[in-house]
Amino acid sequence: MKKLAKIFLITTLIATIAISAGTLVACNKNNEKTISVCASDIPHAEILNGVVKDILASKGYTLKVKILDWSEQNSAVANKDYDANYFQHEPYLLSGDYASQLFLSCKVHYEPLGVYYGKARAGTSVADGTSFAICNDSSNAARALQLLETNGVFSKTTEGANYPLSNTGELAFNGDKWTSTTGVEIRLIAENLLVASMTDYDFVCLPCNTALTGNISADNNHRAAVESDSAQVTGKANGLAARKNDYQNDKIYQTKIDVLTDALLSDEVKEYIAQKYNNVIICNDQTQIDLRQSL
Repeated sequence: MKKLAKIFLITTLIATIAISAGTLVACNKNNEKTISVCASDIPHAEILNGVVKDILASKGYTLKVKILDWSEQNSAVANKDYDANYFQHEPYLLSGDYASQLFLSCKVHYEPLGVYYGKARAGTSVADGTSFAICNDSSNAARALQLLETNGVFSKTTEGANYPLSNTGELAFNGDKWTSTTGVEIRLIAENLLVASMTDYDFVCLPCNTALTGNISADNNHRAAVESDSAQVTGKANGLAARKNDYQNDKIYQTKIDVLTDALLSDEVKEYIAQKYNNVIICNDQTQIDLRQSL
């Protein structure tokens, strides 16, 4: 009886080990075919869930998307909580703490900043405005000032030492207000307050995702001007960030990023963005750029 019990115990242990090993292999196989991405809500997560997920499914992959605050996404990918993130442009990545660990595998789309009518009536020239609200983060503030200058609100010639931008394109004044030599006032306010403040200013400069989140139309009755410089569009197109070292040394990880990158560079993504966002977001040959060869 003892011998039979011993044989039974050994058989049970072998079976348990075999089942565990099989489960582990199955999990590994599932992980090889599962791609996790953290992203900002609009439009990044919408693009991933709305079109990229189906493209990957047709190739045998499962895409899992987690909406995460932009300030946490690079650290989350660097720490291997996610395979990649989708929220930023290359200059932002290269200026941050994770420039040596992460890289953009591709650029996908550009979110143009626009000048929207506030108190000013539709059709009023931007140059005729006397009060403007712009986003108070340094990057969007500089973009807004450049766009306002392009539309004749002020110029380097007329402002002289009062010019609001440095030679490197950064803000050259302190505080939350800049006033031109002709009395035009430009206020810097928090991005989440821009839409609610539109009726307080002649014009408001809205980043693209802020306008989309606030359901502000970009038609001619609402948007007076928009960024269109080709260098800006290409240079600051949002892309997919992944880990450099893993991409170069882990074949499974590299394959995941390649499959995801190919999907984001597809015509299906281009068409989805054009239709869903009514051509407000730019996605074309200027923005869909493969950067993998740069490694």
